[in-house]
Amino acid sequence: MPMPEIFFLAGYSIYFSTLDREHGVHVHVARGGRRDLARFVLHEDGTVSLSHNHGKIPPKHIRLIHAALVRGFDEVVDAWRRLFGEDIHFDR
Repeated sequence: MPMPEIFFLAGYSIYFSTLDREHGVHVHVARGGRRDLARFVLHEDGTVSLSHNHGKIPPKHIRLIHAALVRGFDEVVDAWRRLFGEDIHFDR
C-alpha cells in the first residue's frame, strides 16, 4: 500500500494512503510497522478532527499531532493536491 509520509512527529509518521482518496482530505498515523493507528480528517473550514484512535495513542500525543495538523493545515492540503490533483473534496 503506497503511503506518502507528510511529516514525522514524536515517533509517529503522518501519511496519506493513496488507496482511499475518495474519503476526503485526511491523514493516517503510524508508528514503526503499525499502520492506521489513528486518522484525522481535515475540514473545509480549516478545522481538524480525530476520526479514530484504534491504536490507543496516548491523549498527549493525539493533542500534539492534532496541533501540528491545525498549524500546518494549508501545507497538508497542498500536499494532498500535489498527490491527488487539484479537484479535491472535504468530508462533511
